[in-house]
Amino acid sequence: MEYVGLLKDMWSSISNYFDYHKILNENRTTLREKRKRLECREQDINTELENAQYNRRKKVKREVENWLMEVQLVKDSAQQIEQEAGERRYFSRFSFLSQFEANMKKVDEMFELGNFPNGILIDVHQDEGHALLTAQLIGETTAKRNLENIWTCLEKDEIQSIGVWGMGGIGKTTVVTHIHNRLLENRDTFGHVYWVTVSKESSICRLQDAIAGKINLNLSKEEDEKIRAAFLFEALQKKEKFVLIFDDVWEVYAPREVGIPIGVDGGKLIITTRSRHVCLRMGCKEIIKMEPLSQEEAWELFNKTLERYNALSQKEEEIAKDVIKECGGLPLAIVTTARSMSVVYNIAGWRNALNELREHVKGHTIDMENDVFKILEFSYNRLNDEKLKECLLYCALFPEDFKIKKVPLIRYWIAEGLIEEMGSWQAERDRGHAILDKLENVCLLERCENGKYVKMHDVIRDMAINIAIKNSQFMVKNLRNLEDFPSEIEWSNNVERVSLMDSNRLSTSMFVPNCPKLSTLFLQKHVEFLYGSIWHDRLPNSFFVNMLGLRVLDLTFTSIVFLPDSIYDMVNLRALILYGCRKLKQVGSLAKLKELRELNLGQTEMETIPDGIEKLVLLKHFNWYSEIQLPNPLPNPLSNILPDLLQLQCLRLADQRLLDVGVEELSGLRKLEILYVKFSSLQNFNSYMRTQHYERLTHYHVGLNGFGYFGLPGDTSDFCKEVTVRECKLEGGNDNHLVLPTNVQFFQIEKCHLPTGLLDVSPVLKMAMDLKACLISRCEGIEYLWWVEDCIASLNLLLLEDLSSLRVLFQLRPTGSVSCSSLKHLYVSYCDNLKHLFTPELVKYHLKNLQTIYVRNCRQMEDIIVAVEVEEEEEEEEEEDINEMNNLILCFPNLQSLILRHLPKLKSIWKGTMTCDSLQQLAVLKCPKLRRLPFSVHINDGDGERRASTPPLKQIIGEKEWWDGLEWNTHPHAKSIFQPFTMLEIGEHYRQPYNYFRSKLQDILEEV
Repeated sequence: MEYVGLLKDMWSSISNYFDYHKILNENRTTLREKRKRLECREQDINTELENAQYNRRKKVKREVENWLMEVQLVKDSAQQIEQEAGERRYFSRFSFLSQFEANMKKVDEMFELGNFPNGILIDVHQDEGHALLTAQLIGETTAKRNLENIWTCLEKDEIQSIGVWGMGGIGKTTVVTHIHNRLLENRDTFGHVYWVTVSKESSICRLQDAIAGKINLNLSKEEDEKIRAAFLFEALQKKEKFVLIFDDVWEVYAPREVGIPIGVDGGKLIITTRSRHVCLRMGCKEIIKMEPLSQEEAWELFNKTLERYNALSQKEEEIAKDVIKECGGLPLAIVTTARSMSVVYNIAGWRNALNELREHVKGHTIDMENDVFKILEFSYNRLNDEKLKECLLYCALFPEDFKIKKVPLIRYWIAEGLIEEMGSWQAERDRGHAILDKLENVCLLERCENGKYVKMHDVIRDMAINIAIKNSQFMVKNLRNLEDFPSEIEWSNNVERVSLMDSNRLSTSMFVPNCPKLSTLFLQKHVEFLYGSIWHDRLPNSFFVNMLGLRVLDLTFTSIVFLPDSIYDMVNLRALILYGCRKLKQVGSLAKLKELRELNLGQTEMETIPDGIEKLVLLKHFNWYSEIQLPNPLPNPLSNILPDLLQLQCLRLADQRLLDVGVEELSGLRKLEILYVKFSSLQNFNSYMRTQHYERLTHYHVGLNGFGYFGLPGDTSDFCKEVTVRECKLEGGNDNHLVLPTNVQFFQIEKCHLPTGLLDVSPVLKMAMDLKACLISRCEGIEYLWWVEDCIASLNLLLLEDLSSLRVLFQLRPTGSVSCSSLKHLYVSYCDNLKHLFTPELVKYHLKNLQTIYVRNCRQMEDIIVAVEVEEEEEEEEEEDINEMNNLILCFPNLQSLILRHLPKLKSIWKGTMTCDSLQQLAVLKCPKLRRLPFSVHINDGDGERRASTPPLKQIIGEKEWWDGLEWNTHPHAKSIFQPFTMLEIGEHYRQPYNYFRSKLQDILEEV
């Protein structure tokens, strides 16, 4: 019996073993199946991520990244337990059963977590923000302490709004700009970053529009502020995390009233203001006051700004340090003072400066704002020229942060008498630019837009207005109370200059101001947002009766329908500017305005030239141009009256309705410097050119049958000497010979029938040593431009469009001369007979300075650079030479931008290798056959990283399909190296060649 019992126990153990073995095998199979199912889900997610990796508007969620990492760990664990279970003997496998169960549970859990019902990607805001330009922070203590203090507050969840306050010029914007740029570097933590500049004359509605523009929200159809706030609140709330920066806040704007969800889902607000009261009323949880610089920091800033070519003497340095003490550590005051002192090179001047500064600040220590003004007035008073001071104060008539175009500003100054009349417009203009240079050099004005505009810092502008209104000399109401015209009581009889720019509905004025001293009245509007108003602007007929001293009246872009009768009696008026007054159809007789120097009737729809112009014997600037196309010609009395206008310096006539002005009368204007005129026949055009009257002109645009693409005055005519020829047959010979001015700078040809070579249009082209730019568009007959040795040596810009007969750009003879060395920018489009652009010889010897190549919509283009130009029957004989030439390494040392668009047959840029050490931008769009890039790439493998040393590409643009199939066989890692700089897109997001051409043209030519 014991033996039988023993056998039963043994059989039970064996049975249990096989049961466990069976379960274990089943679990092993189940785990393998579950793991494979998890792997499938992992592969699906990875595929979706790969497809979305080039979508710059999406990014992977962090929970997805964490899930993928954990999945890998779970897979590794499962595979390990499966392998170990298979290798061990039966009796050692029991310990794996619990491990299998734990792994299966974990795999099931990861599979469920991989559902991601809300998707695996999150939106990235379309406007990702760009780092703002900012000044270097001076001082390792004050400025850096303020910066880190603000940053610490941002990192605290409980602080949702921060107020940064301090006096004007203390550096609030500079420090917060550094904060903005640091936030952009930490988007993962802080989310979206939006910068909004808030002016003194802003409103809730304007602020809502500014924020909406940052997040692509259209509020234009809604006027109710509360409803707009609700829309804005909802849109910002969807951003989850954001930081909104309001710079230069003057009034209280409650965040909820504007529509800002502060403290909801991570929203934060930073404001800069001069008022602590604003910070408190806007509910700022942390208020940070910007402290002045320490003496050491102020001295460092002063020395960096002074920029003297020799060091200060010991005595000068002692006085300079006392001067800095008087600035109170205010950065703007320090910079302005240093600029003022940069021209003082004797000890007496330094002592005098210190005495003057101390006098101005004495007794004004209570009101810090006045202290700022007094310090700034020190630089103002050191201008030492009353006219110069008046020129500065004049700039305060423009709105805050307004970019003031220099040339119109100078014309205002001349009309006001702030610049004395001289022998020529160029001399007066040069004098104006010299004044602007002085004001810029002492930081009372700031240069902007490549030096073609200036603007006033808001503190400087406040100072200027403060000075001007002391004796009621100014009334400035820009961008404020737009619905309200100033009341009668506000028009002081002592006021000298009034600016009501952008005041809406002048018709609300029903009284006659009594302003006998008024000399400037600005009523103009901004074309961007006020032109085209449905309202009609009206002023009472007697509005100007008591303004007989008025010299400057600007009504630009107003919707005025007729001029008040009292305008025609303003005998002292010197500038009448009616530019863009499209609702003004007629102007009465101007015969009484005998002091008038400038009459601007540009961009109007007037039906006739006003009477009485022949009486304006002092007139220097007359502008008449219109885009109206009417079948009936407009009577042109100018030919009869030009002999009476002998003082004319600038004449612009751009109206297709006008008959040709007489050549004899035109050439009789001996003081003319700027001319904008068109002729309707080749005979009249040539007759004028033969007078050589153009040699007297500093700037001109003379058109034959119109003015072309760059046709409107102010587009290019204000920058150069230009000729446009349209709709002509120019095939050479005496009958169709074109007489060109020898000093032409910009030559446009449009819709013409041309000879085979461009230079046959006019022999002058071979001698045009000043020709900088040439545009040829929609012309027939031309097969090539010129032989290389005859190239226009001064040519910088060349645009070719829709030239159906063009076979090659340049004909090439063996020559060692470098003839096209000035050509920097080339734009070619819709030239369907062009199969290539260059040969290696052209690249090597003639085009080394080329910076831009833009080619688009040339349907037969096969190569950008081709080895040799041969006829078909010569191809076999030349094949060996071609192969040898294709092995050449070509060098484009200055090429910065290469843009290729819509070239369906383009197969190669160059079949060999190219070195482009300056190439920064490459765009290839809709070029399906271009599968190889020839650019040489050198890779440095230092520290284990592959980095491209050349070319210094910053941007590659193309479609994903093109990039995926691209070969860059000059180096095996080239594509991976440049992947971070690649923007893959399908749509057309590229500027047209004309826009590139325009910007380059204005860069190289001088504005009048």
